[in-house]
Amino acid sequence: MIVYFETDIQTLYNLIGQSVWHLQHLENVLSMVTAMKILQKERDRGSKVTEDICLRALEKQRGFTLGPLISAAKREQTIPSILLERFDHLLQERNWLIHKCVINEFLSLRSATRKQVLFDRISSFVDETIALKNEINEILEKWYESVGYDLDYANQIAKETVREAEQR
Repeated sequence: MIVYFETDIQTLYNLIGQSVWHLQHLENVLSMVTAMKILQKERDRGSKVTEDICLRALEKQRGFTLGPLISAAKREQTIPSILLERFDHLLQERNWLIHKCVINEFLSLRSATRKQVLFDRISSFVDETIALKNEINEILEKWYESVGYDLDYANQIAKETVREAEQR
């Protein structure tokens, strides 16, 4: 019979929840910046980009999980080369967390040392996911302004959208 401490299980669940939450935020910002770069290329070619086309491009990117998102971002040169290795490592860690963690680590909670290594590995994943999300968001903002968009206006619209959503 395997006996776990309830606090260890709760810590593990909290860490996994944080991982998934922050991973989705990273995927969201990566899909947004990649969709915007694709759409800007269309504009630069002289194509008319309607709201419907924008929404479809964004939805297509949002339909991807991290691996295909990274591939699309590489293709569109969304991710600067200096970050590519970090994204590749994050993808390996994500695949371990989502597909292999339970299989590889099911006994780790029985050992104080292995438990701490497990918790530290997941915490590192969370930290790197947040850091990469912030870096991609900064890249998005700089790119957005560099092509002539008004970031202050975009932020104003975002705040109004959040305010409206909070009132629902």
